[in-house]
Amino acid sequence: MQEPTPEMVTFYQRRTIAHIERVRQNLALLAEVRDCGAELLVRGEVHDASKFGPEERWPYIWLTEYHRCRWRNIPFEYPEGMEERVQAAVRHHVAHNRHHPEYHADPNEMTDVDLIEMVCDWTAMSQEFNQDGGSARNWAMQTIGDKVPFNDEKTRFVFEVIEQLDQLREEERWEQER
Repeated sequence: MQEPTPEMVTFYQRRTIAHIERVRQNLALLAEVRDCGAELLVRGEVHDASKFGPEERWPYIWLTEYHRCRWRNIPFEYPEGMEERVQAAVRHHVAHNRHHPEYHADPNEMTDVDLIEMVCDWTAMSQEFNQDGGSARNWAMQTIGDKVPFNDEKTRFVFEVIEQLDQLREEERWEQER
C-alpha cells in the first residue's frame, strides 16, 4: 500500500483540525442560548474524532487529497485498492457519528442535539468554502428531501437552528468589529 506524502498528511491534519475548530465554535455559540448547551459543548470535544482513528485516518488523508486536487483542477488517482478503503472509511465514519443522518435507521430519530451538531458541521463546511456567507441554508436545501427524508418537524427545526446560528454569528461579527 502506497503511503501518503508528508505534505498530504500535514494538509489533512491542518484542514481537519480547522474544520473541527469551526464546528466547536458554532456549537459554543448555540450552547450559550440552548437548554442543551452542556451537551453541545461535549459534542464539540468529540466531533469527528474518529477521523484520527485507525479505521479512518489513512483513507481520509487520501480522500482529502482527492478533494484538494479536484478543487484545484489537478489530476488525481487513488493508489490501487485505496478507493475501496476510502469508501469503507466513509461508511465507518457515518456509522459511528450521530450527527450524520446515515448513522440512524431513520433520520427522523435524530435528537435535537444530533441535528444541531449536523447544522454546525454543515455551517463549518460552508465557512471553509466561503459559500453562502458561511450559512448552512443551501447545504440543507440541497440535502433535505431526496437525500435525507426529514419529516416536517425535523426540517423546520433544522432551518430554525440555521437561522439562529446565522444570527448569532452575525452578532459575533458585529461585536468583533466594535
